Amino acid sequence: MSEYIKFQDNKKECVELAFEQPLEGTNQFGKKQYTYGIKQNITGEEKFSATEKLHEKIQALNASKGDSIYIEKVKDPEINKGFAFFKVEMKDCPVEKPKGPLHESVKKFEEQFAPEKSMDVHELSIRIEKLESITATLWKWYQGVTAEKGHQPGDEDLPF
Repeated sequence: MSEYIKFQDNKKECVELAFEQPLEGTNQFGKKQYTYGIKQNITGEEKFSATEKLHEKIQALNASKGDSIYIEKVKDPEINKGFAFFKVEMKDCPVEKPKGPLHESVKKFEEQFAPEKSMDVHELSIRIEKLESITATLWKWYQGVTAEKGHQPGDEDLPF
């Protein structure tokens, strides 16, 4: 499995930036290339490469560590002579970040007006890990119960 996200045509990908700035380098064609570190997603990718133009679009949003952004690789024969380009937008509408820390009462007040969040990939991976843990515990319990009854693990009997 690759550590790099491979953006698919006409599909939005949500990533959470893990660092303030990307690493800057040069690709095999001598053009500037940027490597952004992201919070690892459920499929294991933890970075992506950006061209100079994609980097400029991300920088124009003032996206920094902890921000979630959508990146979409647009490829349509009717647009841009069929050449791919990227659309970038902040997740949940960009709002200006407050300059200093908020008082707890202000935070609680603002929380009631926050839009409902949809699950992101990280939240799903946490839920899957929890389900796997529960399943493993139940499986050990089931094997213990069947062994007490004289059954061998792998018997096709139901536990009830």
